Amino acid sequence: MNVRVSVPVTVTDYVTRSIRERILSGAYLPGAKLDQQMLVEEFGASLIPVRESLRQLEAQGFVRLYPHKGAYVAELSLAEVKEIYFVRELLEESATRLAVPRLSAEDKTRLRQRLKQMEQATASGDYAQLLDLNRDFHFIIYEAGDNRLLVELIRGLWDRSSRYRHLYTYLPDRAPRALREHKRIYSLCISSDAEAAARAVRNNVRQTVRGLVPVLRARLAEKKSFAG
Repeated sequence: MNVRVSVPVTVTDYVTRSIRERILSGAYLPGAKLDQQMLVEEFGASLIPVRESLRQLEAQGFVRLYPHKGAYVAELSLAEVKEIYFVRELLEESATRLAVPRLSAEDKTRLRQRLKQMEQATASGDYAQLLDLNRDFHFIIYEAGDNRLLVELIRGLWDRSSRYRHLYTYLPDRAPRALREHKRIYSLCISSDAEAAARAVRNNVRQTVRGLVPVLRARLAEKKSFAG
């Protein structure tokens, strides 16, 4: 019998998660300065965990730290999103190829459940839930490959690209197409066609960035025009 042990949340974890959520929600806008003393007061934490949180968020691409200037919310970048998704294509294709032959009956059942939930979220336009379900669906596959380092690398890239995936709310036409892509991935996983499933996953990642780039480009142009 497997016993699930809950890991206590540290102050650093709490502050990191809170700042990240506020960046994703737009409460902290790109380019905004993150005053460390204000963060200390806001979260009731000491300066050390706040500084560690900012270092972690910099590693994840959410924050930029500048000597003698402080911390700022990272700007959205067209070059960055293209780089992230290019690497994701390569790694997630490899992870899928490795994982499909190792998917258990339980894994396939979980994939079917997530797919059904994704259908419901797509139909109701619940894009926030859809993002979570999409992540669950993919990592059920990747974790079956039993390559911890590969999964950690992919998870880091997903975390880094989360700011861009939240632009999905501006892509209502993308969700139904993505659902069809996931149905195909599921079908290929069930039939144990690792090569075809790997190509289908790579195509899914590629189609996502193709949808995101025009939206991001328009966002950046709008911001530049407003600033000018």
